[in-house]
Amino acid sequence: MAALALFALLLGAAPSQPAAAPASPVRFTLAISGETSIRVTLSGTGDVPGGPFQGSIAVNGSAAELPISGTVERAGKDWKLPVTVRYADVPADWADRFRADGFAYRLRSASGREWTGTARWQDVELEGSRDAAEEFLKLDDVSLTNVSLLSSEASAQLMVRNPFSFPLKIASTEYTLFADGREVGSGRTQGLILHAAQKNRLALPIDVDHSELLAAAGGALVSGGDVAVRLQGRLVVRLKGGDVTVPLALSGHLSEGS
Repeated sequence: MAALALFALLLGAAPSQPAAAPASPVRFTLAISGETSIRVTLSGTGDVPGGPFQGSIAVNGSAAELPISGTVERAGKDWKLPVTVRYADVPADWADRFRADGFAYRLRSASGREWTGTARWQDVELEGSRDAAEEFLKLDDVSLTNVSLLSSEASAQLMVRNPFSFPLKIASTEYTLFADGREVGSGRTQGLILHAAQKNRLALPIDVDHSELLAAAGGALVSGGDVAVRLQGRLVVRLKGGDVTVPLALSGHLSEGS
């Protein structure tokens, strides 16, 4: 769910002068629909007319508007507007305006009607499968880079896809490696960059506790087999308005490197 959470946080932030909340606020549901786009469903109760919709949405007072189109579905007083948004079309200015508490939105129709309000992040619904999330954050490999009788070193290869048209800065990562339920190593990094619109492979160095590793997986290592491991921790993305923490809870295999 990391990619969904990151997209939701990039959606915007609360304005410096919050607008009064409307009587019938717009609700937001986000769901991954592929590597290049996300499904955004706007919904609410009120006078949004049914049928084809063309317009735009902006957040946090940004002058950058994102064009949207779809069909408004009505069910009594309730309405729903599913739209598909390309990650590459998300304005960089939205990321620059990020704040952690929530965001303001302005929805406009091509006919000139306008709906505005504010939303909290905890009210944004996130949907998506584990398989879809792995397209954005995946542990490719963990390999021992140095093994001796007294010490061991390892490196985790983390694949992180940045689908946006602007780079993202990773302020820091902190992580712990587990094997057979035992903590066998840990590490941290600082100052990494996720380049725009591509997969980024991050090498995460791990200081291994040699005795714990042997206790957890000594037999498998001696026989040359792979060891099931889990990497837990966090990845912190730095934006102008604050940091976004993406949790790491990834499964993989530890093997001896070449």
